[in-house]
Amino acid sequence: MQDSFQSKTKLSIPSSLPNSQLSKFKVHGLQPRIAASPKTSEEMSEIIRIAQKSNWGVAPFGSGTKQEIGNSPKRFDLALSTRFFNQIPEYEPQDLVVRVESGCCLRKLQNHLMTDRLWLPIDPPYSEKSTLGGIVATNSSGPCRFGNGTIRDYLLGIGIFQSDGSWTQFGSRVVKNVTGYDMCKLYTGSLGTLGIFSDFYFKLKPLPACEKSVVMLFKNLQNIYDAMALLAKSSLQPSALEFLNSEGLRIVFQKMDLSQKYNRYALIVRFSDLDKAVNWQVRELQQKWLPYVDEGIEVSNYKQHRLLWEMLRENKPYLSKYLNKNVKLKINILPSQLVHWIDLLEENLAGINSSVVLKAHAGNGIIQMYCHLENSVPTIQTLANLINEWRAKLRSSRGSVIIESGPKNLKKIVDTWGYCYKDLKIMSQIKNQLDPQEILNPGRFVV
Repeated sequence: MQDSFQSKTKLSIPSSLPNSQLSKFKVHGLQPRIAASPKTSEEMSEIIRIAQKSNWGVAPFGSGTKQEIGNSPKRFDLALSTRFFNQIPEYEPQDLVVRVESGCCLRKLQNHLMTDRLWLPIDPPYSEKSTLGGIVATNSSGPCRFGNGTIRDYLLGIGIFQSDGSWTQFGSRVVKNVTGYDMCKLYTGSLGTLGIFSDFYFKLKPLPACEKSVVMLFKNLQNIYDAMALLAKSSLQPSALEFLNSEGLRIVFQKMDLSQKYNRYALIVRFSDLDKAVNWQVRELQQKWLPYVDEGIEVSNYKQHRLLWEMLRENKPYLSKYLNKNVKLKINILPSQLVHWIDLLEENLAGINSSVVLKAHAGNGIIQMYCHLENSVPTIQTLANLINEWRAKLRSSRGSVIIESGPKNLKKIVDTWGYCYKDLKIMSQIKNQLDPQEILNPGRFVV
């Protein structure tokens, strides 16, 4: 049956790839029956029309760095690569706007903009290979979202291949361009379930003239709470504010060759501005936080500064290399609840694993939890029960606990997203309108 499917489709699918390459496109261990890498918009439209007519499940593919996010697909017949959609067709530095194709990696774009001292102000993980399509599809922005906002804040226009193969565009290169619904924001974070991206228009910002970081070490959580409350009321404007527990600190300090004398917790503050503004803010921070901080380490060396933030960008290779973590959860809370939840998570997880890494975009209320979970029924069930408990506690504030990666058995017994709100019904209706046959990433997001 498999051979029959492939022999039939190879004849009709443009730019189909050989069977030997199918393993590159696995999602949650599932391999597609065919993969294609269209070179033109016409080929992309034709392939999608064939998929719709055949009722195939289609998964768009950039570099594959975000494929672990979401549920397992209900159907996975066709992997649709965007690797040939990798150009920067329009760019005028004076306009602070760029048009870039969905398969272009972020590092390529940033290097292109750097010659004019401009950048797209996001710093998601895997920037050297993450494509703009994957970044928009997952609304991945990184630590600098605290000061700069998310990718959707810079998205001016978007090109979409719809589920019937037709192409349409929303927005444009003009900053004020929306008449009616802002469709760009709808498609951001949709995980390829509403359409397949062809290209984007982004607004840009000048690169900061100066950047410095300060690592603040704390012995207890109460001092962190007090320091963050003070920061919120101050005139300081950090571009990023990150939290690390002791396990996270161990990795960072080891990699940066810093002293192994570290405390239980850290807040890492990043400033990005003109030289004088950055230096003033660093001095002001150090003076005002002095009563709460056990030790402060200023990271002004450019090489160390870059290395520090490479490790703070949810960069899983560092974690897997040093700690062999196989579970990642994202817990979304109010920023004022950070200390409470760090305390709760450490207490709840002590019986499962003693080397849990807790990282957080502290200013935004996003906690990332990494741990190693033995693939045994009792252990997996214990974590599943905890996830359900945490979700129940967060229901009143509409917070969430999302399983970004983990053993298959974990996702089988507890929902990846944990939706319990009425707006899920509306999201499902939107999905049905834009993809009535449910061929685009079926089951990965809204089910």
